[in-house]
Amino acid sequence: MNGMAAFIEQGLRAAQGAVLDVRAQAGLHLEPDSVSRRVRARVRGRLKAIETIVRRLIILMAAALDLPSLPQASSDPTGAAASTPRPALADTVEDVTDTFGTSYGPVHRLNLTGRRTAGLMDWQDALAGKGAAQALVAGPVPAAPLIAHIIALQRLLKDPAPAAKRLARHLAQMKARQEPRPVCPPSAGNCRLGAELGTVASALPGLVSRAVADWPDTS
Repeated sequence: MNGMAAFIEQGLRAAQGAVLDVRAQAGLHLEPDSVSRRVRARVRGRLKAIETIVRRLIILMAAALDLPSLPQASSDPTGAAASTPRPALADTVEDVTDTFGTSYGPVHRLNLTGRRTAGLMDWQDALAGKGAAQALVAGPVPAAPLIAHIIALQRLLKDPAPAAKRLARHLAQMKARQEPRPVCPPSAGNCRLGAELGTVASALPGLVSRAVADWPDTS
């Protein structure tokens, strides 16, 4: 096992432990019907931070895969790049259908490629949890969406290889279309993730940037 593979394995293992800690601390392992709004906000922020780390680890896994090269996008006589159909949603979304039982209907889907924001593609939701610190009204809220989010993360962490293969194909298609390379800014609040996971989170921006360093210059 090389150094990068060991780092990814360490990161995934730390993320698994963090998910279990969140579940236990919020009492979600007891499958409650509801939680307080304050607990929901805290768990959401924590899970989003873990999800960000997991996405970045999967990008490193995808970058290490050896896929057949795709041809560069050609241009038409007007100089515009030939359009290539974007991959189906299933290529970049981890569809999780597990539930704790018939009483838990929500399904949480993990988007492997993040979202575009103001011309900057932050693939890993670097601002995950932003806006969570608000005046919270007391009163219970359903626990099912939080449980579904935990199920989604646990399933992805149990077997991340298929997601990495799908993401590798998506990255190759983006690269062939000469789209802007993925951007992975530093995350805030890594110190609150614990020593091991915080160290992993701090190292990821530099590692992801190096993993896509051969991306065509589209500036």
